[in-house]
Amino acid sequence: MKAPVSESLHSTTSGEITLRVAAKEDLEFLFSLLRASLGPYVEQTYGPWKDEEQRTRFFASTDPATHRIIELDGRPVGCLAVRWLPDQVKLDRILLLPAHQNRGIGTHLVREVVAKAGVAGLPVRLRVFRVNPARRLFECLGFVATGETETHVLMEHAVDRSW
Repeated sequence: MKAPVSESLHSTTSGEITLRVAAKEDLEFLFSLLRASLGPYVEQTYGPWKDEEQRTRFFASTDPATHRIIELDGRPVGCLAVRWLPDQVKLDRILLLPAHQNRGIGTHLVREVVAKAGVAGLPVRLRVFRVNPARRLFECLGFVATGETETHVLMEHAVDRSW
């Protein structure tokens, strides 16, 4: 199988960050990443993590082609899933392994998505668990709450039309 194309994005003091298209072989990594990064918030929101139930739901609903694997010096450390729609950009998923959180990787990637969406004249929308402290990161990056559900906060980064 041909290796997915990598895109060099950003160099940090800890190494080079690249993105590559996820493949079917990455599904196990993506599931373990979901468990490691969102598991505590799933449990706070819905109760105990039921591995088989979560696994079944995840594998039935996740198309690896919609995800980019975030790599640090060639090692997978996270994923990014963004959908470009006619009227908005949906930031569906940005997950990093806990050991790689709070190092600026997510901030850099979200800023990049927002910048590209701004050039296209589109708002960026996402949802985040109400109990997830990542909400503060999104607020610092200019996202505002536009609604809430029992479990999530809906957020948007509007297009800057001041220029």
